[in-house]
Amino acid sequence: MNSKRSMWKVLFGVVGMGLLVTNCTLKTDDKTTDDDDSGCSPVGKKKTGCECPDKSIGYQTCLDDGTYDACSCTPANVGGGSSGGASSVAGSSNSNAGTAGETTSGGASPVGDAGAGGESGAAPIAIDPDDCYDCLTKLCTPEWDACAAEDENNPEVPSIPNQYCLSSSIDGSGQIEAVLLCIEAERAKGPVKRDVVRACGASLGQSANPSFFLWPPTEMTAATAGLVNCMADAPDEDEPGTWADSTNIPPNGTPKPWQDNTCAKLSCTSAQLPK
Repeated sequence: MNSKRSMWKVLFGVVGMGLLVTNCTLKTDDKTTDDDDSGCSPVGKKKTGCECPDKSIGYQTCLDDGTYDACSCTPANVGGGSSGGASSVAGSSNSNAGTAGETTSGGASPVGDAGAGGESGAAPIAIDPDDCYDCLTKLCTPEWDACAAEDENNPEVPSIPNQYCLSSSIDGSGQIEAVLLCIEAERAKGPVKRDVVRACGASLGQSANPSFFLWPPTEMTAATAGLVNCMADAPDEDEPGTWADSTNIPPNGTPKPWQDNTCAKLSCTSAQLPK
């Protein structure tokens, strides 16, 4: 995982505007699966979508007997206070919020609230406001783990080997890599709003044109969709993917600002203007 972190940062460092391709035609492969509620194959296949006790999304692995095991849930990486310009996040709050994908000024946005009876919230998680990857691994740990487990050697559907979430070498071929690189390129222009993020996802990273609006697209794997939904949905959202529907991105009007304590708000969509 450490090697993937290093390669991910290198990949973001060399991304250019040539990544964007507008008015493109997407290749569509029909996804098939031999799973149903009572069985699964092949052995070792991972399926996301099960709910963990903390309302996050986990994944299940296909066992030798043809059934899925219990939901695998990884606890969030909870650490100490912020340093080096990182944001400090704990619980949920509406304070110190930027607008439409912006982080608060000064490179740090302490967000958190007290529990019932004046008790303090959970220990803060240090988030780098300039590193979307850092936020996803910390605030969307189960979803990230499910994505990392789905690479070119373990695609969601073996018969469609070109559809997987994260490549083993972070070479840009994974779906989440393409989507996040599309978003990253748009950050050079200013804050990235919901409609552009949805376009990057709906086109699997090929275009930021809001005319791409189907969410999630049929070619996207469940692991990829789960990770993007964790990045963009409100922390207490009961229906994953609500961030992209017409209540938040009206056909005529301005998309709603990103919710507090989401990676979209904290580190994935804020403007990254050339220095």
